[in-house]
Amino acid sequence: MSAIHVFNYLQQMNIMRSMWLLGMVVILFYACRKENDVVGEIASKQSLKEWVDKGELLLDITKGKENYVFNFESGPVHVSLQDIAKIDPQLDHWQTKVTFRDGLELTVPTKGTDLGFIIEQVQLNPSGYNPLAALVDVALPTYGRIKVSVQGKNGDAGTITHLCQDGTPRQRVPIFGLYPNHNNEVKLTFTDLEGNERGSTTIHIRTEAISILDFPKWKVVKNEVSKMEYGVNLINYPGQSDADVSMPYMIDNEGELRWLLLLKTSNELQKLSFSIGLKRMENGNFLAGDQSKPRVVEIDMFGNLKRQWDLGKLGYTFHHEITEAANGNFLITVSKSSARLRNGSPRMNDHIIELNSTTGTVINEWDLANQLDTSRYVKPDGITPPEFVQNANNWAHNNAIAEMGNNLLATVRYQGIYNFSRSGQVQWIISPHKLWGERYRSLLLKPVAEDGSVITDEEVINGDKQIPGFDWSWGPHTPIAMSEDRILVFDNGYNRNWIPNFTPEVTNYSRVVEYKIDMANKTVQQLWSYGKERGVQGFSQAVSGVQYLQHTGNVLFCPGMGVQTSIGGGGRVVEINPKSGEVVFELEITIGSGFAFHRVTRMSLYPERM
Repeated sequence: MSAIHVFNYLQQMNIMRSMWLLGMVVILFYACRKENDVVGEIASKQSLKEWVDKGELLLDITKGKENYVFNFESGPVHVSLQDIAKIDPQLDHWQTKVTFRDGLELTVPTKGTDLGFIIEQVQLNPSGYNPLAALVDVALPTYGRIKVSVQGKNGDAGTITHLCQDGTPRQRVPIFGLYPNHNNEVKLTFTDLEGNERGSTTIHIRTEAISILDFPKWKVVKNEVSKMEYGVNLINYPGQSDADVSMPYMIDNEGELRWLLLLKTSNELQKLSFSIGLKRMENGNFLAGDQSKPRVVEIDMFGNLKRQWDLGKLGYTFHHEITEAANGNFLITVSKSSARLRNGSPRMNDHIIELNSTTGTVINEWDLANQLDTSRYVKPDGITPPEFVQNANNWAHNNAIAEMGNNLLATVRYQGIYNFSRSGQVQWIISPHKLWGERYRSLLLKPVAEDGSVITDEEVINGDKQIPGFDWSWGPHTPIAMSEDRILVFDNGYNRNWIPNFTPEVTNYSRVVEYKIDMANKTVQQLWSYGKERGVQGFSQAVSGVQYLQHTGNVLFCPGMGVQTSIGGGGRVVEINPKSGEVVFELEITIGSGFAFHRVTRMSLYPERM
């Protein structure tokens, strides 16, 4: 081969090598570029998905020279234009479909237009016992909560609003506060997890008229809404008799029926005797004692039985009161089936127990016979009906139990008000001093009038008479611990000053009264009271209650049986400003039996935890 041929051959080889190297560079360039593109798309997709997974709602998208800017509620996310193949807004369903270059899709929840599509099903009266309640199944675009607003039929004053706690995309939304015989307008607002509004839709729920034989009637006498405690009035109506099922209901500040339980069709609750009525538990359900079984029951707002505890198997029957203690246990006034007098006849209504709500076991039992004077009773007078007569068997008649600091606070119809430790040691007794045995006298508090003067008149001390500024509580109910040294109580006026209520031409009254206890000086001072000025219009010799209203400082005074009203015999609900004495709300309730309610409680219709 000549030199020229060798030179040409080498030149061709160099050209081929150069071309090969150039090809490799090109291949490597595109390979690297493709790998970077994939990494970019994955990063973009992951970034958007993280915001979606947090429950963030997309507000809008803007397009720049190099990036899309996804503007979420909490801030922007930048995504390269090259990473996305298609963006498809579907605002009628509050979503945006994002298609990436690799063909994969991501659905991004997006603020849209109408929210009506979230409603899947509306079920009126799902339990069969509450005709003024409903459940609405919703499917939300993302995590969030629902605020329910049942619109007032007479304006904003009747509107009931609640922000539900559930934050999941699929929810069963409870609707309470529907009016009977009305096409109810219900607004459902979709919010974020903090309650910030995102959008809303409105539904209508038609209810039927409520037709109940011999159901109570009522009349609003006064309602200064701006001065009242917010909420509805839970009326614990016992039914026509002890053989009838209880029918609790709620009335708003305009006198409209907004909630009702009709349990006669319930296999489990059709004979339920609530006694004092329903009490709201920490978990939002209701707690009640049932005299008919006997048992303790927990039911939800729809009237479904959630749990029950058999008191009969534990050796007790229920009487009058149950309270959920701070530790979650139940404090219950009961009769002990095995308790006997010395002559062998049964004792009744003179025990209190603490029931562990988790295990169903009794962890404390207090026998009132070991605390109070069993010989202190007034023999039957031949005038008072048997159901109100004190006797050796029913010497105490426990009717309420509450906590007061680390101690317990109880009312006993025939004995008064007393405070005792969990070990059973009595700390003090508020009661007329007459008839108490010597061993109890050191526990009796001495009376002090509202003006601070110590009372030395033995007739007042013994309860034979009263003076302006002080009276004892007679047959009291519902003691409320306001602080370590102050209590509210309903003073029924049962046989006030030892005079039987059924004596001809005797008039009486009931009161709400606040007392201050001074343990150092062993005194009880009356701070204020209301009711004497109402006379027979506020007199209920049994049942009834009071309630301290936390937000306004007002007090509910609720005499529930035999009260004279402008529409007949029954009960009265009075909201008072204790500082001014002004009545800001008054409701009259009447029923043929004259027994309007055991108690009334002002509360928000929805429990906070729902």
